[in-house]
Amino acid sequence: MDFFFQNNYFSKNQFGFIKGRSIALQLLRIMDEWTTQLYYGGQVDVIYTDFAKAFDTVPHRRLLSKIKSL
Repeated sequence: MDFFFQNNYFSKNQFGFIKGRSIALQLLRIMDEWTTQLYYGGQVDVIYTDFAKAFDTVPHRRLLSKIKSL
């Protein structure tokens, strides 16, 4: 994980599976942003996606190969 942090492979918006960035914090952050937008008369559009099944179909050996190449 240190390699990924040192080389900035994680966005500041990545919360899952990173120490100190829980999903609960992500939800609080996004709710704060939405509330601010609505307070100032803005609009909030949301699209929910579920990638859980997509990752179940990833060939693990190919993924490990790509990670090693980085």
